Parts: sequence; C-alpha cells; structure tokens
Amino acid sequence: MSHSRHPERGPAPALEALIPELRRLTRRLVRDPAAAEDLAQEALLRVWSRMATGDGIEELKPYLMTAARNLARRMRPPSVALAEAPEPSAPPEAPRRIALREVAAALARLPDAELRLILRHATAGESYADIAVAEALPIGTVMSRLARGRARLRADCGLPERGPAAAALLPGEDAA
Repeated sequence: MSHSRHPERGPAPALEALIPELRRLTRRLVRDPAAAEDLAQEALLRVWSRMATGDGIEELKPYLMTAARNLARRMRPPSVALAEAPEPSAPPEAPRRIALREVAAALARLPDAELRLILRHATAGESYADIAVAEALPIGTVMSRLARGRARLRADCGLPERGPAAAALLPGEDAA
C-alpha cells in the first residue's frame, strides 16, 4: 500500500494502521517487552523519515516489517566463543525430558489393567479403596496390581527396588 495513492491523507494513517502488527512482530523478534517497543518505534521513525523525504515506498507493510527485522538483527549481541560463554543460569532441561520420555514409554508397555490403576492412583490421587470400588475389584487385587505395575516400571526404567524412584531418574536431584 503506497502512501502516494492517498496524498490528501498523507503517510500517517497508513503507518498507524500497521502499528499493531508491527508490535506483534517486534515482540516475537525480541522477547523483552521494553526492547520490542523501542524496536517498533525505531522502525516507525526510520520509515517515517524516508517517507518524509519524498522517497516513494511501493509496499509500506513489507517495507516496515523488513526495517524492523533488520534493526532487530543489529540489536542482537555479538556471538561469544563457547569457552568464553557464561554458565547457564538455569539447569538444562534435557535430563528431565529424557526421563519423562522413558517413563512414558515404560507406562505404554504396561498391561492395561496395571496402567489404569497406576494412573488413577498417581494422577488422580485416588485411594486403593476408591479404586477398588470404581473398578469393581477386591482391594487386594488393586494393591497387587499396583505393586506389580510399580515393579515393572522400576525395572523398565532401571530404577532401584527401594528408595525414591523418581529422584533416581534425575541426576543430581535430591529426594523430596
């Protein structure tokens, strides 16, 4: 959309109409809200200056968005060699994700009867008695199926028979 198509209105309405979309873009480019707002204002200022000099901009929207992307690239901090990079401030998520995948795979390999009971007990927090009533099973059957299911999960995940099984999946985690 060229501002020259509506000379009586000037470039301001055309630019104003693009501000919400520009802000969405800058928030994606830089995650800090204040920096995103600064980036949007800088891009608007540059495009407005170009338009004020009489330079024609054929397609205003792509021009403005490209200006914002180019400014964002210049704002990025320079790359640092890995040896000089600071230590991460948060622990890596990879061990947790791997542990979750292992547990999910082990759960998928359980017999349905054991899986259903483990999920009811572990996720819904149902007591053995409540599970027995809901599943129309004797409480002893519920207890033995849960015990067998837990044993299979521990063996499948390579966890010790005794102790805090979940903590053993995550190196360096203290048992809570």
